[in-house]
Amino acid sequence: MSKMKKAFQLKYSLSLSVSLSCSVGLCTGGAGGRLELPPGPSALQQQQLFCLPAEGASLRWNCALQRRRGRKGLWTIENNHIPHIEGNSFSGLLNLIWLVLNKNQIELIEVDAFENLKNLEALILRENNLMDVHEDTFKFNTKMLEIDLAVNSLTFIRPGLFRGLRNLKKIDISANSIKTLPVTLFHNLRSLNSLNLSGVEISNIDIRHFQQLPKLEFIYFTKFQYCSYAPYVRICMPKTDGLSSTEHLLVWPVLRLSVWVVALTTCAGNSVVLAWRLLSKKEDRVLSLFIRNLSMADFLMGVYLVTVGSLDVAFRDEYNQHAHEWMSSWHCTLCGLLAMVSCEVSVLILSLITVERYRCIKVTARATNLRPTTSKKGHERARSDGDGCPVLPGGRVAGGPLLAAFPVIHWPQERAFYSSNGLCFPLHIDDPFMLGWEYSAFVFLGVNFFAMVLIMGLYLSMFAIIKEDRQRARPVTMKKQEDVVLALRFFFIVLTDCLCWIPIVIIKILALCEVRISENVYAWVVVFILPINSALNPVIYTLAAPTELRRRIEKFSQRILKCHKRIECILASR
Repeated sequence: MSKMKKAFQLKYSLSLSVSLSCSVGLCTGGAGGRLELPPGPSALQQQQLFCLPAEGASLRWNCALQRRRGRKGLWTIENNHIPHIEGNSFSGLLNLIWLVLNKNQIELIEVDAFENLKNLEALILRENNLMDVHEDTFKFNTKMLEIDLAVNSLTFIRPGLFRGLRNLKKIDISANSIKTLPVTLFHNLRSLNSLNLSGVEISNIDIRHFQQLPKLEFIYFTKFQYCSYAPYVRICMPKTDGLSSTEHLLVWPVLRLSVWVVALTTCAGNSVVLAWRLLSKKEDRVLSLFIRNLSMADFLMGVYLVTVGSLDVAFRDEYNQHAHEWMSSWHCTLCGLLAMVSCEVSVLILSLITVERYRCIKVTARATNLRPTTSKKGHERARSDGDGCPVLPGGRVAGGPLLAAFPVIHWPQERAFYSSNGLCFPLHIDDPFMLGWEYSAFVFLGVNFFAMVLIMGLYLSMFAIIKEDRQRARPVTMKKQEDVVLALRFFFIVLTDCLCWIPIVIIKILALCEVRISENVYAWVVVFILPINSALNPVIYTLAAPTELRRRIEKFSQRILKCHKRIECILASR
Protein backbone atom coordinates (compact mmCIF):
# COMPACT_ATOMS: atom_id res chain seq x y z
CA MET A 1 0.00 0.00 0.00
CA SER A 2 2.93 2.34 0.66
CA LYS A 3 3.95 2.01 -2.97
CA MET A 4 0.44 2.88 -4.10
CA LYS A 5 0.41 6.02 -1.95
CA LYS A 6 3.57 7.13 -3.72
CA ALA A 7 2.14 6.29 -7.13
CA PHE A 8 1.08 9.84 -7.81
CA GLN A 9 4.62 11.12 -8.09
CA LEU A 10 6.88 8.10 -8.42
CA LYS A 11 10.32 8.54 -9.98
CA TYR A 12 12.42 5.84 -11.50
CA SER A 13 16.03 6.05 -12.50
CA LEU A 14 16.47 3.82 -15.52
CA SER A 15 19.82 2.92 -17.00
CA LEU A 16 19.69 2.22 -20.70
CA SER A 17 22.39 3.98 -22.65
CA VAL A 18 21.38 7.20 -20.94
CA SER A 19 19.94 8.10 -17.58
CA LEU A 20 16.26 9.08 -17.62
CA SER A 21 13.97 10.53 -14.99
CA CYS A 22 10.34 9.59 -15.66
CA SER A 23 7.45 11.09 -13.72
CA VAL A 24 4.31 8.96 -13.53
CA GLY A 25 0.99 10.52 -12.63
CA LEU A 26 -1.55 9.31 -15.18
CA CYS A 27 -3.97 7.49 -12.89
CA THR A 28 -5.63 8.44 -9.65
CA GLY A 29 -7.45 6.23 -7.22
CA GLY A 30 -6.72 3.32 -4.94
CA ALA A 31 -7.03 -0.43 -4.82
CA GLY A 32 -10.55 -1.60 -5.49
CA GLY A 33 -11.73 1.98 -5.88
CA ARG A 34 -12.60 4.21 -8.80
CA LEU A 35 -9.95 4.60 -11.47
CA GLU A 36 -10.16 7.62 -13.77
CA LEU A 37 -8.01 8.89 -16.60
CA PRO A 38 -6.79 12.48 -16.11
CA PRO A 39 -7.92 15.09 -18.64
CA GLY A 40 -4.55 16.69 -19.20
CA PRO A 41 -1.09 15.60 -20.38
CA SER A 42 1.66 14.48 -18.05
CA ALA A 43 5.40 14.12 -18.19
CA LEU A 44 5.01 10.49 -19.27
CA GLN A 45 2.81 11.45 -22.21
CA GLN A 46 5.69 13.40 -23.63
CA GLN A 47 7.87 10.29 -23.85
CA GLN A 48 7.85 7.48 -26.40
CA LEU A 49 5.56 5.25 -24.31
CA PHE A 50 6.26 1.53 -24.44
CA CYS A 51 4.31 -0.13 -21.63
CA LEU A 52 2.07 1.11 -18.85
CA PRO A 53 -0.05 -1.69 -17.30
CA ALA A 54 -2.47 -1.09 -14.43
CA GLU A 55 -3.99 -4.43 -13.52
CA GLY A 56 -6.58 -5.03 -10.82
CA ALA A 57 -5.95 -3.83 -7.30
CA SER A 58 -2.17 -3.78 -7.71
CA LEU A 59 -1.61 -0.78 -9.95
CA ARG A 60 1.83 -0.96 -11.58
CA TRP A 61 3.44 1.58 -13.85
CA ASN A 62 6.54 1.16 -15.95
CA CYS A 63 8.10 3.63 -18.29
CA ALA A 64 10.98 3.18 -20.66
CA LEU A 65 12.49 5.31 -23.34
CA GLN A 66 13.20 3.23 -26.44
CA ARG A 67 16.43 3.98 -28.26
CA ARG A 68 15.40 2.14 -31.41
CA ARG A 69 13.56 4.25 -33.84
CA GLY A 70 10.21 2.92 -35.00
CA ARG A 71 9.48 1.14 -31.71
CA LYS A 72 5.95 2.21 -30.77
CA GLY A 73 3.77 2.04 -27.66
CA LEU A 74 1.58 -0.47 -25.82
CA TRP A 75 -0.74 0.53 -22.99
CA THR A 76 -2.73 -2.03 -21.00
CA ILE A 77 -5.32 -1.07 -18.39
CA GLU A 78 -7.45 -4.01 -17.19
CA ASN A 79 -9.78 -5.04 -14.35
CA ASN A 80 -10.66 -1.54 -13.14
CA HIS A 81 -13.75 0.61 -12.81
CA ILE A 82 -13.73 3.19 -15.61
CA PRO A 83 -17.38 3.77 -16.57
CA HIS A 84 -16.68 6.87 -18.64
CA ILE A 85 -13.84 7.76 -21.02
CA GLU A 86 -13.88 11.50 -21.62
CA GLY A 87 -12.73 13.39 -24.66
CA ASN A 88 -8.99 13.94 -25.16
CA SER A 89 -8.14 11.44 -22.40
CA PHE A 90 -5.16 10.25 -24.45
CA SER A 91 -3.81 13.57 -25.70
CA GLY A 92 -0.09 13.61 -26.37
CA LEU A 93 0.28 9.84 -26.87
CA LEU A 94 1.09 10.18 -30.53
CA ASN A 95 3.22 7.03 -30.65
CA LEU A 96 0.71 4.75 -28.95
CA ILE A 97 -0.26 1.96 -31.34
CA TRP A 98 -1.85 -0.65 -29.03
CA LEU A 99 -4.44 0.25 -26.40
CA VAL A 100 -5.99 -2.48 -24.23
CA LEU A 101 -8.93 -1.48 -22.01
CA ASN A 102 -10.41 -4.88 -21.12
CA LYS A 103 -12.68 -5.55 -18.12
CA ASN A 104 -12.99 -1.94 -17.02
CA GLN A 105 -16.82 -1.72 -16.88
CA ILE A 106 -16.76 1.02 -19.51
CA GLU A 107 -20.28 2.21 -20.37
CA LEU A 108 -19.66 5.39 -22.35
CA ILE A 109 -16.94 6.58 -24.70
CA GLU A 110 -17.12 10.19 -25.81
CA VAL A 111 -16.83 10.89 -29.53
CA ASP A 112 -13.39 12.52 -29.35
CA ALA A 113 -11.89 10.15 -26.75
CA PHE A 114 -9.37 8.67 -29.22
CA GLU A 115 -8.99 11.76 -31.41
CA ASN A 116 -5.31 12.28 -30.55
CA LEU A 117 -4.26 8.67 -31.12
CA LYS A 118 -3.35 9.23 -34.75
CA ASN A 119 -1.07 6.18 -34.95
CA LEU A 120 -3.31 3.77 -33.06
CA GLU A 121 -3.43 0.39 -34.80
CA ALA A 122 -5.21 -1.84 -32.27
CA LEU A 123 -7.99 -1.00 -29.82
CA ILE A 124 -9.13 -3.80 -27.49
CA LEU A 125 -12.32 -3.12 -25.49
CA ARG A 126 -13.38 -6.65 -24.51
CA GLU A 127 -15.64 -7.47 -21.56
CA ASN A 128 -16.99 -4.01 -20.78
CA ASN A 129 -20.54 -2.65 -20.53
CA LEU A 130 -20.74 -0.68 -23.76
CA MET A 131 -24.28 -0.36 -25.07
CA ASP A 132 -23.58 2.07 -27.90
CA VAL A 133 -20.57 3.46 -29.75
CA HIS A 134 -20.99 6.68 -31.72
CA GLU A 135 -20.23 6.28 -35.41
CA ASP A 136 -17.61 9.07 -35.31
CA THR A 137 -15.64 7.54 -32.43
CA PHE A 138 -12.93 6.08 -34.69
CA LYS A 139 -12.98 8.58 -37.55
CA PHE A 140 -9.56 10.03 -36.61
CA ASN A 141 -7.90 6.60 -36.23
CA THR A 142 -7.38 5.96 -39.93
CA LYS A 143 -4.37 3.68 -39.31
CA MET A 144 -6.43 1.25 -37.25
CA LEU A 145 -5.77 -2.42 -38.05
CA GLU A 146 -7.81 -4.14 -35.33
CA ILE A 147 -10.93 -3.30 -33.32
CA ASP A 148 -12.20 -5.65 -30.61
CA LEU A 149 -15.61 -4.89 -29.07
CA ALA A 150 -16.39 -8.47 -28.00
CA VAL A 151 -18.36 -9.38 -24.87
CA ASN A 152 -20.10 -6.05 -24.35
CA SER A 153 -23.76 -5.05 -24.10
CA LEU A 154 -24.17 -3.71 -27.62
CA THR A 155 -27.72 -4.09 -28.95
CA PHE A 156 -27.08 -2.34 -32.25
CA ILE A 157 -24.21 -0.92 -34.27
CA ARG A 158 -24.38 2.37 -36.12
CA PRO A 159 -24.00 2.13 -39.93
CA GLY A 160 -20.94 4.41 -40.12
CA LEU A 161 -18.97 3.02 -37.18
CA PHE A 162 -16.14 1.68 -39.38
CA ARG A 163 -16.41 4.30 -42.11
CA GLY A 164 -13.04 5.49 -43.36
CA LEU A 165 -11.04 2.71 -41.67
CA ARG A 166 -9.73 1.33 -44.93
CA ASN A 167 -6.74 -0.38 -43.27
CA LEU A 168 -8.81 -2.49 -40.87
CA LYS A 169 -7.80 -6.14 -41.00
CA LYS A 170 -9.63 -7.58 -38.01
CA ILE A 171 -13.00 -6.83 -36.38
CA ASP A 172 -14.41 -8.71 -33.39
CA ILE A 173 -17.94 -7.86 -32.21
CA SER A 174 -18.75 -11.34 -30.90
CA ALA A 175 -20.85 -12.16 -27.84
CA ASN A 176 -23.05 -9.07 -27.98
CA SER A 177 -26.84 -8.72 -27.97
CA ILE A 178 -26.95 -7.38 -31.51
CA LYS A 179 -30.06 -8.48 -33.44
CA THR A 180 -29.55 -6.69 -36.76
CA LEU A 181 -26.58 -5.37 -38.71
CA PRO A 182 -26.69 -2.42 -41.13
CA VAL A 183 -26.21 -3.71 -44.67
CA THR A 184 -23.51 -1.09 -45.33
CA LEU A 185 -21.63 -1.69 -42.05
CA PHE A 186 -18.62 -3.43 -43.64
CA HIS A 187 -18.69 -1.72 -47.04
CA ASN A 188 -15.36 -0.43 -48.38
CA LEU A 189 -13.34 -2.35 -45.76
CA ARG A 190 -11.28 -3.83 -48.56
CA SER A 191 -8.39 -4.83 -46.30
CA LEU A 192 -10.53 -6.75 -43.81
CA ASN A 193 -9.12 -10.24 -43.30
CA SER A 194 -10.94 -11.56 -40.21
CA LEU A 195 -14.48 -10.91 -38.94
CA ASN A 196 -15.83 -12.44 -35.73
CA LEU A 197 -19.64 -12.43 -35.34
CA SER A 198 -19.95 -15.53 -33.15
CA GLY A 199 -22.56 -15.29 -30.44
CA VAL A 200 -24.55 -12.76 -32.48
CA GLU A 201 -28.04 -13.63 -33.77
CA ILE A 202 -28.44 -11.70 -37.03
CA SER A 203 -32.11 -11.64 -37.98
CA ASN A 204 -31.54 -9.54 -41.11
CA ILE A 205 -28.45 -11.34 -42.39
CA ASP A 206 -28.01 -10.84 -46.10
CA ILE A 207 -25.43 -11.71 -48.71
CA ARG A 208 -24.94 -7.95 -49.27
CA HIS A 209 -23.34 -7.63 -45.82
CA PHE A 210 -20.16 -9.37 -47.03
CA GLN A 211 -20.08 -8.68 -50.78
CA GLN A 212 -17.54 -5.83 -50.67
CA LEU A 213 -14.89 -7.64 -48.62
CA PRO A 214 -12.46 -9.01 -51.25
CA LYS A 215 -9.69 -9.93 -48.77
CA LEU A 216 -11.88 -11.54 -46.12
CA GLU A 217 -10.50 -15.02 -45.38
CA PHE A 218 -11.83 -15.83 -41.90
CA ILE A 219 -15.37 -15.33 -40.64
CA TYR A 220 -16.94 -16.68 -37.46
CA PHE A 221 -20.70 -17.09 -36.97
CA THR A 222 -23.06 -18.51 -34.37
CA LYS A 223 -24.80 -20.77 -36.89
CA PHE A 224 -23.46 -22.74 -39.80
CA GLN A 225 -26.42 -21.56 -41.91
CA TYR A 226 -24.97 -18.03 -41.87
CA CYS A 227 -21.95 -19.27 -43.83
CA SER A 228 -24.09 -19.41 -46.96
CA TYR A 229 -24.21 -15.58 -46.90
CA ALA A 230 -20.41 -15.40 -47.24
CA PRO A 231 -19.90 -17.91 -50.07
CA TYR A 232 -16.38 -16.93 -51.12
CA VAL A 233 -14.74 -16.67 -47.70
CA ARG A 234 -12.01 -19.30 -47.43
CA ILE A 235 -12.68 -20.37 -43.82
CA CYS A 236 -16.10 -20.04 -42.20
CA MET A 237 -16.83 -21.26 -38.69
CA PRO A 238 -18.63 -23.35 -37.61
CA LYS A 239 -17.62 -25.60 -40.48
CA THR A 240 -20.63 -27.90 -40.25
CA ASP A 241 -24.06 -28.32 -38.72
CA GLY A 242 -23.69 -32.11 -38.67
CA LEU A 243 -25.62 -32.34 -41.92
CA SER A 244 -23.70 -30.16 -44.37
CA SER A 245 -20.29 -28.55 -44.43
CA THR A 246 -18.78 -25.70 -46.40
CA GLU A 247 -17.53 -28.33 -48.89
CA HIS A 248 -20.39 -30.85 -49.09
CA LEU A 249 -24.18 -30.90 -48.87
CA LEU A 250 -23.90 -34.23 -47.00
CA VAL A 251 -20.86 -34.00 -44.79
CA TRP A 252 -20.33 -37.70 -43.95
CA PRO A 253 -19.44 -40.30 -46.62
CA VAL A 254 -21.83 -42.80 -45.00
CA LEU A 255 -24.68 -40.31 -45.54
CA ARG A 256 -23.78 -39.88 -49.20
CA LEU A 257 -23.94 -43.63 -49.75
CA SER A 258 -26.98 -44.22 -47.55
CA VAL A 259 -29.13 -41.57 -49.20
CA TRP A 260 -28.79 -43.39 -52.54
CA VAL A 261 -29.48 -46.82 -51.02
CA VAL A 262 -32.61 -45.61 -49.22
CA ALA A 263 -33.76 -43.55 -52.23
CA LEU A 264 -33.43 -46.38 -54.76
CA THR A 265 -35.01 -48.91 -52.37
CA THR A 266 -37.96 -46.60 -51.77
CA CYS A 267 -38.47 -45.82 -55.45
CA ALA A 268 -38.11 -49.43 -56.60
CA GLY A 269 -40.37 -50.94 -53.93
CA ASN A 270 -43.16 -48.42 -54.36
CA SER A 271 -42.95 -48.58 -58.17
CA VAL A 272 -43.49 -52.36 -58.08
CA VAL A 273 -46.42 -52.07 -55.67
CA LEU A 274 -48.04 -49.23 -57.62
CA ALA A 275 -47.71 -51.07 -60.95
CA TRP A 276 -49.10 -54.28 -59.46
CA ARG A 277 -52.05 -52.57 -57.81
CA LEU A 278 -52.93 -50.79 -61.05
CA LEU A 279 -52.77 -54.00 -63.11
CA SER A 280 -54.29 -56.46 -60.65
CA LYS A 281 -58.07 -56.86 -60.69
CA LYS A 282 -58.36 -59.50 -57.98
CA GLU A 283 -57.36 -57.31 -55.05
CA ASP A 284 -59.86 -55.73 -52.68
CA ARG A 285 -61.04 -52.54 -54.36
CA VAL A 286 -61.13 -50.30 -51.29
CA LEU A 287 -57.82 -51.47 -49.82
CA SER A 288 -56.17 -51.36 -53.24
CA LEU A 289 -57.16 -47.72 -53.62
CA PHE A 290 -55.59 -46.90 -50.27
CA ILE A 291 -52.39 -48.78 -51.11
CA ARG A 292 -52.05 -47.05 -54.50
CA ASN A 293 -52.29 -43.64 -52.86
CA LEU A 294 -49.83 -44.75 -50.19
CA SER A 295 -47.35 -45.97 -52.81
CA MET A 296 -47.54 -42.70 -54.72
CA ALA A 297 -46.93 -40.72 -51.52
CA ASP A 298 -43.99 -42.93 -50.53
CA PHE A 299 -42.59 -42.72 -54.06
CA LEU A 300 -42.37 -38.93 -53.61
CA MET A 301 -40.08 -39.50 -50.64
CA GLY A 302 -37.81 -41.51 -52.93
CA VAL A 303 -37.83 -38.67 -55.47
CA TYR A 304 -36.92 -36.23 -52.70
CA LEU A 305 -33.96 -38.37 -51.59
CA VAL A 306 -32.78 -38.80 -55.20
CA THR A 307 -32.85 -35.00 -55.56
CA VAL A 308 -30.79 -34.59 -52.39
CA GLY A 309 -28.26 -37.18 -53.55
CA SER A 310 -27.97 -35.56 -56.99
CA LEU A 311 -27.39 -32.11 -55.51
CA ASP A 312 -24.74 -33.53 -53.19
CA VAL A 313 -22.86 -34.80 -56.25
CA ALA A 314 -23.36 -31.52 -58.14
CA PHE A 315 -22.12 -29.35 -55.24
CA ARG A 316 -19.23 -31.62 -54.21
CA ASP A 317 -16.23 -29.72 -52.76
CA GLU A 318 -17.85 -26.29 -53.28
CA TYR A 319 -21.22 -26.46 -51.57
CA ASN A 320 -20.96 -23.14 -49.72
CA GLN A 321 -20.59 -21.28 -53.01
CA HIS A 322 -24.02 -22.54 -54.06
CA ALA A 323 -25.73 -22.86 -50.67
CA HIS A 324 -27.41 -19.44 -50.53
CA GLU A 325 -28.63 -19.61 -54.12
CA TRP A 326 -29.96 -23.14 -53.57
CA MET A 327 -31.72 -22.55 -50.25
CA SER A 328 -33.33 -19.28 -51.38
CA SER A 329 -34.62 -20.76 -54.65
CA TRP A 330 -38.07 -22.14 -55.42
CA HIS A 331 -36.37 -25.46 -56.21
CA CYS A 332 -35.55 -25.88 -52.51
CA THR A 333 -39.12 -24.97 -51.58
CA LEU A 334 -40.47 -27.51 -54.08
CA CYS A 335 -38.08 -30.15 -52.75
CA GLY A 336 -39.27 -29.53 -49.20
CA LEU A 337 -42.89 -29.61 -50.37
CA LEU A 338 -42.35 -33.06 -51.90
CA ALA A 339 -40.96 -34.41 -48.64
CA MET A 340 -43.75 -32.88 -46.53
CA VAL A 341 -46.50 -34.04 -48.91
CA SER A 342 -45.03 -37.54 -48.80
CA CYS A 343 -44.92 -37.55 -44.99
CA GLU A 344 -48.37 -36.12 -44.36
CA VAL A 345 -50.21 -38.06 -47.08
CA SER A 346 -48.53 -41.25 -45.88
CA VAL A 347 -49.55 -40.55 -42.27
CA LEU A 348 -53.16 -39.80 -43.25
CA ILE A 349 -53.45 -42.87 -45.49
CA LEU A 350 -51.98 -45.18 -42.86
CA SER A 351 -54.54 -43.77 -40.42
CA LEU A 352 -57.36 -44.34 -42.93
CA ILE A 353 -56.19 -47.90 -43.65
CA THR A 354 -56.14 -48.61 -39.92
CA VAL A 355 -59.60 -47.10 -39.38
CA GLU A 356 -61.00 -49.02 -42.38
CA ARG A 357 -59.52 -52.31 -41.16
CA TYR A 358 -60.85 -51.71 -37.68
CA ARG A 359 -64.32 -50.87 -39.03
CA CYS A 360 -64.44 -53.97 -41.23
CA ILE A 361 -63.20 -56.26 -38.44
CA LYS A 362 -65.65 -54.72 -36.01
CA VAL A 363 -68.59 -55.14 -38.41
CA THR A 364 -67.57 -58.70 -39.30
CA ALA A 365 -67.16 -59.67 -35.65
CA ARG A 366 -70.56 -58.18 -34.84
CA ALA A 367 -72.16 -60.00 -37.78
CA THR A 368 -70.84 -63.41 -36.67
CA ASN A 369 -72.60 -62.99 -33.34
CA LEU A 370 -76.03 -62.48 -34.97
CA ARG A 371 -78.54 -64.96 -36.47
CA PRO A 372 -77.83 -66.15 -40.04
CA THR A 373 -80.38 -63.81 -41.61
CA THR A 374 -79.15 -60.86 -39.62
CA SER A 375 -75.58 -61.92 -40.29
CA LYS A 376 -76.22 -61.77 -44.00
CA LYS A 377 -77.68 -58.31 -43.65
CA GLY A 378 -74.70 -57.33 -41.54
CA HIS A 379 -72.32 -58.51 -44.25
CA GLU A 380 -74.33 -56.70 -46.89
CA ARG A 381 -74.22 -53.56 -44.80
CA ALA A 382 -70.47 -53.95 -44.40
CA ARG A 383 -70.09 -54.40 -48.12
CA SER A 384 -72.22 -51.37 -48.87
CA ASP A 385 -70.19 -49.32 -46.39
CA GLY A 386 -67.02 -50.55 -48.06
CA ASP A 387 -68.36 -49.53 -51.47
CA GLY A 388 -68.78 -46.01 -50.13
CA CYS A 389 -65.23 -45.83 -48.85
CA PRO A 390 -63.51 -44.95 -52.15
CA VAL A 391 -65.05 -41.50 -51.96
CA LEU A 392 -63.45 -40.82 -48.57
CA PRO A 393 -59.69 -41.12 -49.27
CA GLY A 394 -59.60 -38.36 -51.89
CA GLY A 395 -61.09 -35.76 -49.57
CA ARG A 396 -59.08 -36.79 -46.51
CA VAL A 397 -55.78 -37.43 -48.27
CA ALA A 398 -56.00 -33.95 -49.82
CA GLY A 399 -55.23 -32.71 -46.32
CA GLY A 400 -51.60 -33.81 -46.79
CA PRO A 401 -50.78 -31.45 -49.69
CA LEU A 402 -52.73 -28.68 -47.97
CA LEU A 403 -50.70 -29.11 -44.77
CA ALA A 404 -47.46 -28.98 -46.77
CA ALA A 405 -48.51 -26.00 -48.92
CA PHE A 406 -49.91 -23.85 -46.09
CA PRO A 407 -46.54 -22.23 -45.16
CA VAL A 408 -45.91 -21.27 -48.79
CA ILE A 409 -49.39 -19.74 -49.06
CA HIS A 410 -49.31 -18.05 -45.65
CA TRP A 411 -45.76 -16.66 -45.97
CA PRO A 412 -45.42 -16.12 -49.74
CA GLN A 413 -42.48 -13.71 -49.40
CA GLU A 414 -40.56 -15.88 -46.98
CA ARG A 415 -38.73 -19.07 -47.95
CA ALA A 416 -37.24 -19.65 -44.51
CA PHE A 417 -39.78 -22.33 -43.54
CA TYR A 418 -38.36 -24.74 -46.11
CA SER A 419 -34.84 -23.29 -46.40
CA SER A 420 -33.50 -23.59 -42.87
CA ASN A 421 -30.88 -26.06 -44.16
CA GLY A 422 -29.60 -27.62 -47.35
CA LEU A 423 -32.08 -30.52 -47.23
CA CYS A 424 -35.03 -28.10 -47.21
CA PHE A 425 -36.98 -30.18 -44.69
CA PRO A 426 -38.78 -28.07 -42.02
CA LEU A 427 -38.09 -30.08 -38.89
CA HIS A 428 -36.41 -26.98 -37.35
CA ILE A 429 -34.23 -28.73 -34.77
CA ASP A 430 -31.27 -26.34 -34.92
CA ASP A 431 -33.49 -23.23 -34.66
CA PRO A 432 -36.75 -24.39 -33.04
CA PHE A 433 -38.31 -20.90 -32.82
CA MET A 434 -37.66 -19.66 -36.33
CA LEU A 435 -40.38 -18.49 -38.73
CA GLY A 436 -43.37 -20.86 -38.63
CA TRP A 437 -42.21 -22.85 -35.61
CA GLU A 438 -45.77 -23.01 -34.24
CA TYR A 439 -46.98 -24.60 -37.46
CA SER A 440 -44.08 -27.05 -37.54
CA ALA A 441 -44.90 -28.08 -33.96
CA PHE A 442 -48.59 -28.46 -34.85
CA VAL A 443 -47.78 -30.82 -37.74
CA PHE A 444 -45.16 -33.00 -36.05
CA LEU A 445 -46.40 -32.95 -32.45
CA GLY A 446 -50.09 -32.61 -33.22
CA VAL A 447 -51.18 -34.30 -36.44
CA ASN A 448 -48.47 -36.94 -36.73
CA PHE A 449 -48.32 -37.83 -33.05
CA PHE A 450 -52.11 -38.16 -32.85
CA ALA A 451 -52.08 -40.38 -35.95
CA MET A 452 -49.41 -42.62 -34.41
CA VAL A 453 -51.36 -43.00 -31.15
CA LEU A 454 -54.55 -43.73 -33.14
CA ILE A 455 -52.82 -46.44 -35.20
CA MET A 456 -51.32 -48.09 -32.11
CA GLY A 457 -54.63 -48.06 -30.24
CA LEU A 458 -56.71 -49.43 -33.12
CA TYR A 459 -54.28 -52.26 -33.90
CA LEU A 460 -54.29 -53.34 -30.26
CA SER A 461 -58.08 -53.30 -30.33
CA MET A 462 -58.15 -55.25 -33.61
CA PHE A 463 -55.85 -57.91 -32.22
CA ALA A 464 -58.10 -58.35 -29.19
CA ILE A 465 -61.25 -58.59 -31.38
CA ILE A 466 -59.72 -61.10 -33.82
CA LYS A 467 -58.28 -63.24 -31.06
CA GLU A 468 -61.64 -63.40 -29.27
CA ASP A 469 -63.46 -64.20 -32.53
CA ARG A 470 -61.01 -66.98 -33.48
CA GLN A 471 -61.31 -68.66 -30.11
CA ARG A 472 -64.91 -69.51 -30.99
CA ALA A 473 -64.35 -70.54 -34.61
CA ARG A 474 -61.13 -72.59 -34.91
CA PRO A 475 -59.56 -75.76 -33.53
CA VAL A 476 -57.65 -75.39 -30.29
CA THR A 477 -54.43 -76.70 -31.90
CA MET A 478 -54.31 -73.76 -34.33
CA LYS A 479 -54.92 -70.98 -31.80
CA LYS A 480 -51.37 -70.35 -30.64
CA GLN A 481 -49.74 -70.43 -34.08
CA GLU A 482 -52.30 -68.13 -35.69
CA ASP A 483 -52.17 -65.70 -32.78
CA VAL A 484 -48.39 -65.48 -33.09
CA VAL A 485 -48.55 -64.83 -36.85
CA LEU A 486 -51.23 -62.17 -36.42
CA ALA A 487 -49.41 -60.55 -33.52
CA LEU A 488 -46.18 -60.39 -35.53
CA ARG A 489 -47.90 -58.78 -38.51
CA PHE A 490 -49.57 -56.14 -36.35
CA PHE A 491 -46.38 -55.65 -34.35
CA PHE A 492 -44.30 -54.81 -37.43
CA ILE A 493 -46.95 -52.42 -38.75
CA VAL A 494 -46.97 -50.50 -35.46
CA LEU A 495 -43.19 -50.80 -35.07
CA THR A 496 -42.42 -49.02 -38.34
CA ASP A 497 -44.68 -46.13 -37.35
CA CYS A 498 -43.05 -45.92 -33.93
CA LEU A 499 -39.52 -46.08 -35.36
CA CYS A 500 -40.39 -43.24 -37.69
CA TRP A 501 -42.35 -40.83 -35.50
CA ILE A 502 -41.41 -41.43 -31.85
CA PRO A 503 -37.76 -40.28 -32.35
CA ILE A 504 -38.95 -37.24 -34.31
CA VAL A 505 -41.52 -36.33 -31.64
CA ILE A 506 -38.95 -36.70 -28.84
CA ILE A 507 -36.31 -34.66 -30.69
CA LYS A 508 -38.83 -31.94 -31.54
CA ILE A 509 -39.99 -31.66 -27.91
CA LEU A 510 -36.39 -31.47 -26.67
CA ALA A 511 -35.60 -28.76 -29.22
CA LEU A 512 -38.63 -26.70 -28.13
CA CYS A 513 -37.48 -27.10 -24.52
CA GLU A 514 -34.16 -25.56 -25.65
CA VAL A 515 -32.21 -28.74 -24.94
CA ARG A 516 -29.09 -28.84 -27.09
CA ILE A 517 -29.45 -31.44 -29.83
CA SER A 518 -26.33 -32.96 -31.35
CA GLU A 519 -25.42 -31.49 -34.72
CA ASN A 520 -25.37 -34.96 -36.29
CA VAL A 521 -28.98 -35.79 -35.37
CA TYR A 522 -30.64 -33.83 -38.21
CA ALA A 523 -28.85 -35.78 -40.94
CA TRP A 524 -29.68 -39.19 -39.50
CA VAL A 525 -33.32 -38.20 -38.98
CA VAL A 526 -33.82 -37.05 -42.58
CA VAL A 527 -31.81 -39.80 -44.29
CA PHE A 528 -32.69 -42.82 -42.12
CA ILE A 529 -35.59 -42.26 -39.70
CA LEU A 530 -37.97 -40.20 -41.85
CA PRO A 531 -37.97 -42.57 -44.88
CA ILE A 532 -38.45 -45.75 -42.79
CA ASN A 533 -42.17 -45.90 -43.48
CA SER A 534 -41.74 -45.06 -47.16
CA ALA A 535 -39.16 -47.83 -47.64
CA LEU A 536 -40.96 -50.53 -45.61
CA ASN A 537 -44.61 -49.86 -46.46
CA PRO A 538 -44.42 -51.81 -49.77
CA VAL A 539 -43.14 -54.84 -47.86
CA ILE A 540 -45.64 -54.58 -45.01
CA TYR A 541 -48.81 -53.82 -46.96
CA THR A 542 -48.21 -55.80 -50.16
CA LEU A 543 -45.27 -58.20 -50.27
CA ALA A 544 -45.70 -59.55 -46.72
CA ALA A 545 -49.50 -59.29 -46.67
CA PRO A 546 -51.80 -62.11 -47.91
CA THR A 547 -52.32 -60.48 -51.31
CA GLU A 548 -52.54 -61.86 -54.85
CA LEU A 549 -49.02 -60.56 -55.53
CA ARG A 550 -47.64 -62.47 -52.57
CA ARG A 551 -49.40 -65.67 -53.68
CA ARG A 552 -47.95 -65.34 -57.17
CA ILE A 553 -44.49 -64.68 -55.79
CA GLU A 554 -44.79 -67.79 -53.62
CA LYS A 555 -45.93 -69.89 -56.62
CA PHE A 556 -43.08 -68.53 -58.72
CA SER A 557 -40.60 -69.32 -55.94
CA GLN A 558 -41.97 -72.86 -55.63
CA ARG A 559 -41.59 -73.41 -59.39
CA ILE A 560 -38.00 -72.21 -59.29
CA LEU A 561 -37.34 -74.53 -56.35
CA LYS A 562 -38.84 -77.50 -58.22
CA CYS A 563 -36.79 -76.74 -61.32
CA HIS A 564 -33.67 -76.52 -59.19
CA LYS A 565 -34.40 -79.91 -57.63
CA ARG A 566 -35.01 -81.50 -61.05
CA ILE A 567 -31.73 -80.16 -62.36
CA GLU A 568 -29.94 -81.55 -59.30
CA CYS A 569 -31.56 -84.97 -59.86
CA ILE A 570 -30.56 -85.00 -63.54
CA LEU A 571 -26.99 -84.06 -62.71
CA ALA A 572 -26.87 -86.66 -59.93
CA SER A 573 -28.13 -89.44 -62.27
CA ARG A 574 -25.29 -88.76 -64.67
